[in-house]
Amino acid sequence: MRIIELTEDNIADFTAFIGEDMAENIGRQFHRGLIATENSEIRGGIIWQYINLDRNCESNIEWFRALDRQAAKYIFASYTEMIGKENTRQSTITVPALESPEEKEFLKEAGFKIRITESDKIIVTLAELLEMPLMKDRRVPSHVKTVGEIMVRQFRGGINRCVDLGKRGLCEDMEYLPISAFEQDVSTCSLDENGEVDGLLLFHKLPSGILSIQLMIYMGKDVANGLPGMMRLFVNKMEEKYDPDTQIILNRHNEASLLLSEKLLPRGFGIPVYAGSRTEGGNDV
Repeated sequence: MRIIELTEDNIADFTAFIGEDMAENIGRQFHRGLIATENSEIRGGIIWQYINLDRNCESNIEWFRALDRQAAKYIFASYTEMIGKENTRQSTITVPALESPEEKEFLKEAGFKIRITESDKIIVTLAELLEMPLMKDRRVPSHVKTVGEIMVRQFRGGINRCVDLGKRGLCEDMEYLPISAFEQDVSTCSLDENGEVDGLLLFHKLPSGILSIQLMIYMGKDVANGLPGMMRLFVNKMEEKYDPDTQIILNRHNEASLLLSEKLLPRGFGIPVYAGSRTEGGNDV
């Protein structure tokens, strides 16, 4: 069994197996990946993102697939060695329950404590968002803009403010991402009285065409209109550009996004997933 580390130079050879949406992460600041092959045939792979790399580092496994037990064994042996070099304290993983019955057993054998739960990700269509109670009023406050309407300096100032507060959304490498990483004509922001960004609702368009939320935060004083205003403008702009059946991934990654999703989409629910974690042998940094 051969283990290959994924890089920008070789990812094209494995995209069909991994999937284009996940493969695009290879090459980003804190993403890593491995592929297992035997006799030139792909037998499995894993992709993860380091979180809190500077202290109490964690590894969030974003994708894992193994076609047999031997492949899983070799993958996790190499994975454990790699994350050990970063003093990783814990690994977490979430895989679709309906697609991964064998992977569940492989994960248990690799030391993960596994439970079945509901995914934090909700996939909705633009048509569903247009029916949200929030959209009965289409008006948007004047201080809410699309990201494409503000200067790059303002955008970077907003990102830096988020990073200073320890808020990176789903992107541990948020401060390294260019403004072009987001859909500027539908991603929205809020400006304070000085024209500085005090709220961001950022979306990235995946290679598959699905839009995925990356960051949702409001740091200003106008709580009643800040985040709702950004959401309204996002949906308004989406309607101008995309078909009603366009899919959007909303990730309930923190308490604020969870409460918002329950309020805006009370019937929204995620698919069943196997979620797991294991303690690693990292040391204090």
